[in-house]
Amino acid sequence: MRSSRRRALCALLLATLVATGCIRVGVTAGREIPQGDVDAIVPGVTTRAQILETFGAPTEYTDGSIFAALVQEGALAAEDVVALPYADLLVFEILEGEGRALLLILFNYLQITAERDRLVVFFDDDDTVLYYGFTRQRADPEEQRP
Repeated sequence: MRSSRRRALCALLLATLVATGCIRVGVTAGREIPQGDVDAIVPGVTTRAQILETFGAPTEYTDGSIFAALVQEGALAAEDVVALPYADLLVFEILEGEGRALLLILFNYLQITAERDRLVVFFDDDDTVLYYGFTRQRADPEEQRP
């Protein structure tokens, strides 16, 4: 009788171990944005073509001329456009995320972290950089090199 209870307990423990697990996932989306390339941007001098050559295809873009055409057609009032943050801009970003999970029968734990670097570049009517902004949340890869 004792041996059948031991077998049942061992089978239960084995089933518990099989039904649990750990998961770790990592993802990176986008291209690296080197700090040296960002520092080389000079408002009033750097052109759209140079930005695209340096950073590649943007993640997002907005063409301010579309909104100017809507104002000319009367679909939008000029005040509406001024009130909204529309401009001719390109956005470049890299997103890095990591997830961890512990799956148990009675308890599950999930942790997800995500950090992103983002460069936003605004252009004037001559396709020259008007101004730009850069935010780094991730660790600078150039500083991590030995």
